[in-house]
Amino acid sequence: MKALLASLLIALAAETPLEDPAMEARAQALMREVRCVACENEPVSQSTAPIAEDMRVRIREMVADGATDSEIRAWFVSRYGEFVLFRPAARDPAGLLLWTLPFALLMAGLTAGIALAHRRRSGPAPEPVAPEEA
Repeated sequence: MKALLASLLIALAAETPLEDPAMEARAQALMREVRCVACENEPVSQSTAPIAEDMRVRIREMVADGATDSEIRAWFVSRYGEFVLFRPAARDPAGLLLWTLPFALLMAGLTAGIALAHRRRSGPAPEPVAPEEA
């Protein structure tokens, strides 16, 4: 019974916010940037997975210890890889592709649409049809 009570108290204490509102706001912002490794498309701030709870606790601990945002992100990247960040850096070819491909596809679509509209306008004008032929 004592072990159950102790684990319940530890679980409740793990999710306590930081006392300093500015530090808690910073921790919350970081929690929205870090992806839950179990849920994959959910930030740790919204995930209910046990690992997300551990990740939230770790973020709060690091903020309380005075780590910078970039140090916290780097710690998670070193542990889980670049995938853990919702906004990965564009240093390597995969990151550059991730950031530039949507814009390149948008530009290609716009160029094709403009070319198609221009081709339709510059084509031969339709010949008028006499009323008796209609």
